[in-house]
Amino acid sequence: MIKKLREKLRKSKKDSVDVKSRQADTFREMIEGHTEAITFAEAGLRAEAQDIIREEIAEKAKVVVVGHDDSFSKAVIDYALGFAERMGYEIVALNVGPITKPNTEALGPYCDLVRVQFERRCKENVESFEKACEEKGIPFRHVVKFGEVDDCIREVYDELKRVEFVIADPESCPEEGKVAIPVFCMAN
Repeated sequence: MIKKLREKLRKSKKDSVDVKSRQADTFREMIEGHTEAITFAEAGLRAEAQDIIREEIAEKAKVVVVGHDDSFSKAVIDYALGFAERMGYEIVALNVGPITKPNTEALGPYCDLVRVQFERRCKENVESFEKACEEKGIPFRHVVKFGEVDDCIREVYDELKRVEFVIADPESCPEEGKVAIPVFCMAN
């Protein structure tokens, strides 16, 4: 994965991934939420107004943990658990599958089968990660996407609120205790 990221960084500006700050969107969304709450309060619906404000405040910050294919290494699980526990973050486990778009109509059912099998393996492999989060009281959710890793991370970032960090599972794990785990901060 690190090699792929380095290659992407070396590519020309035209091929690079565009990371856009969501600060303006977040501010706009905040203003819209507050405006909606004010409207309810002025109409005498104070409980609904308070619910809107509470919902905005209650949204937990998230860390996306990107697995290697359909699994997560023990090193990355341990690191993510410690990180999320210290920071009070929710863990979003992300498995990224290969692009399975058929070139012909005849390959369509095979590609669907590959996707279903991949999703099944991911679900089986993430159970220990989910159980470890449950034991430590860390909120957890699992997402499976198909495509390029950077595109899938961007999709998750766009779909969820308050994604602040990404922890990537290294492609190969050298000797135990000497694993370099990439951690990225998301632009806010």
